[in-house]
Amino acid sequence: MIGCGIASIAAYLPRYRLTAQEIARTQRRPIVQGATRRLAGFDEDALTIAVEAARGLADLAGRVRSLVFCTTTPPYLVKNNASAAHAALGLPEDVPAFDMGGAERSVVGTLLGARPGTLIVTGSVNTARPGAPTELAHGDAGAAVLLGDRDDSIAELVAVESSTKELLDIWRLPEAPVVRGSEERFPVSVYTSLAERVLSRLFMRVSREDIDRVIVSAPSSRVRATLARTAARIAPVVGVEGIGFSGTSDLLVQLCGTLGELGPGQSILVLCLSDGCDAMVFRATDRLAARRPPGLRAVSDGETPTYLDALTWRGLLEREPPRRPEPRPVSPPASARSVSWKYALRGARCGACGAVSSPPQLVCVRCGSVGADPVDLSTRMATIRTFSVDRLAFSPNPPLVAAIVDFDGGGRLEAELTDCVAEELAVGQRVRMTLRRRHSSDGIHNYAWKATREEPMR
Repeated sequence: MIGCGIASIAAYLPRYRLTAQEIARTQRRPIVQGATRRLAGFDEDALTIAVEAARGLADLAGRVRSLVFCTTTPPYLVKNNASAAHAALGLPEDVPAFDMGGAERSVVGTLLGARPGTLIVTGSVNTARPGAPTELAHGDAGAAVLLGDRDDSIAELVAVESSTKELLDIWRLPEAPVVRGSEERFPVSVYTSLAERVLSRLFMRVSREDIDRVIVSAPSSRVRATLARTAARIAPVVGVEGIGFSGTSDLLVQLCGTLGELGPGQSILVLCLSDGCDAMVFRATDRLAARRPPGLRAVSDGETPTYLDALTWRGLLEREPPRRPEPRPVSPPASARSVSWKYALRGARCGACGAVSSPPQLVCVRCGSVGADPVDLSTRMATIRTFSVDRLAFSPNPPLVAAIVDFDGGGRLEAELTDCVAEELAVGQRVRMTLRRRHSSDGIHNYAWKATREEPMR
């Protein structure tokens, strides 16, 4: 990545959060006062979170040469998940898309080996056993970064040093849903010594006095706190509170939040401590002022579900399902025939009368003309025309709220509403579209565009 820089960066934080107070309300356990983490909703996964982050980037049209999806919690193994992200973002067919994951450090390798035009999207949905230190220390978030040429970047990478160390401090078995870790005191001395050696090499190339901020990213809270005290002697240590360590997204989420407050010419030292140590120095350019990343969601912003709901969403608590047949699995051939509609939400505009059909129709339903142009409905706001609260339909998080929404500029869609409170809905309210997981059946995930009143908080 030396020689290129960050052209655009964005992060996505879910609406929900898990707090120590909610856990304490449910069971008798010591709590860390004020501890909170971001929690993906029941219909969110690493893919949908990554796509939502990428939708927060500046105009991507014609700028993406390749897409890389980094996660340790992919919806599928063997299958390329990046292909679904590619489809949801409406990228051209000749733009290659690849998965790169399995370890927290994979995003660092992807970032350092990328070239201008690479779009890196990350998503992380972290699951821990109830009572584990990582239950509140690790959170869910997504991030996306588009790399560009140095003369078109808001921040450039000016120096990097790395060291690799085989260390069993945190891991997850392929068939297990939760992460495990060793005793937290064990890796502290290893990472401290490793960071000292890496920084000594780094400061042979850049001056300590040139560093204005420091970011420390590490799965272990103890390692992060220890290295933060050491790094504070270099420059103020900054970070985004209330998220928790967000896996492959953590580096980019922290970088996005810091760039949002940095001034042109200032530099950030990023320390990543996972299976080794990576130290990177980014310098903000004069273009940062005009293309500053959007602000992130505040710690106190969002809804706290019950602890039982949070455990159910993560598959750690099996509750009685609705006594109705589960939805049928998605047909792979049918899904392949409608990729542009199912994943990119592309409708059709009649070339004769301008009517918008959704799903797209070859023959216009208004004037009967044949031939239409594609139109992107995923980025348009819509208005609720009518809705129904269905307490009988199958849903992982009842009740299911179905609505008819009218898009600005034409087009009507029957869509499920998500991230909403049924009692607060009303006809005429404004909504936006978001890609979510509708259900999973027979080992196949059914992704669909839902409507939400939630503002696109980053």
